[in-house]
Amino acid sequence: TPGLIDAHWHCVLALPAGVVINSPTQYVAAVATWEAERLLMRGITTVRDAGGNTAGLKRATDEGYVKGPRIYPSQAVIAQYSGHVDFRNPNFLPKEWSGRADPIEEIGLGMLCNGEQQVLAAARNNLYQGATQVKMAVSGGVISFTDPLYVYEFTENEIEAGVKAATDYGTYVMVHCHSAGPMKRAMKAGVKTLEHISQADEDSIKMAADLGVHVTVSALTAKNISGAYPKGDPRQVKGQLAWDNTGRVMEWIAKYGVTLSHGTDLLDTFENRDLQLADMTCRKEWFSSAEVMIQTTGNAGATVALCGQRNPYGKLGVIEEGAMADVLIYDKNPLEDVAVVEDHENNLKLVIKDGKVYKNTLATVASPA
Repeated sequence: TPGLIDAHWHCVLALPAGVVINSPTQYVAAVATWEAERLLMRGITTVRDAGGNTAGLKRATDEGYVKGPRIYPSQAVIAQYSGHVDFRNPNFLPKEWSGRADPIEEIGLGMLCNGEQQVLAAARNNLYQGATQVKMAVSGGVISFTDPLYVYEFTENEIEAGVKAATDYGTYVMVHCHSAGPMKRAMKAGVKTLEHISQADEDSIKMAADLGVHVTVSALTAKNISGAYPKGDPRQVKGQLAWDNTGRVMEWIAKYGVTLSHGTDLLDTFENRDLQLADMTCRKEWFSSAEVMIQTTGNAGATVALCGQRNPYGKLGVIEEGAMADVLIYDKNPLEDVAVVEDHENNLKLVIKDGKVYKNTLATVASPA
């Protein structure tokens, strides 16, 4: 098979959020470097990083200092006040009013913006740092405290500002987005990929199909997070809502032929992160094994390639002349049962990335006498 692609990963978020925020950035980067080889050994040859200061890790991987998947970095997630990545201490004034920056901003995970000019500046700064695409949060999120899933975040003009900055650099905007209304607003503004979309309705999915907008749905994360928070925690209700509608979303995606790419969004612990390939098995509830493999190879390859002139790599997700030489060999056929991929320790025999062999446990065959 071609190398596997995770189109919604966070390279620097293997540790709990509190540890990431309160640790030296060198420590967080070292952990991400250590984990990168684990991804490669399970067949993930490419990731699209959906938020985090990962341009340096990308460079070190490209230059051969780190063994890991190639990275399409987004850099800091652009969000509004009271939005998805606003984790400020409410006792401090905003930075514009002599307050301190959000810790999320200090570590390069997010950038809080209000108004078109701030969005333009943040998008351009991300591109300056090496982002291959721009990430914005345009609806509420599950793990954030101050924004229900239905909330519209950023006006259409603010989203258009991000789109203009990205388009000027030959690339696109991807958006964190759960609900149908914010999805439609973002698509009207010109975004190219929608992430999560757990509260989509049929009309918003059809709109994505008509416009050729790609989507990722973090199925296993939605399932797991539905029971992650105790009763009374404002995130508990949001987590349950996200999972309850996922099945209908998948059915509408299949009905209208929307390009769905594999994206996991697994966070916080290595136990969670090691479920990266279990997300593929989870999708058997709605898709055939062959369809899931396409989502994780060809579809995801098309999604990461949306960065166009900003694309630092060649064609991905296929095995053909002229494409990047990423090849996996399994001892069973994942097109018949994608669970073969999940059990990578036993079934994955060969990992080639960029034409270089990183794992080879194929049995040697003696030549005839």
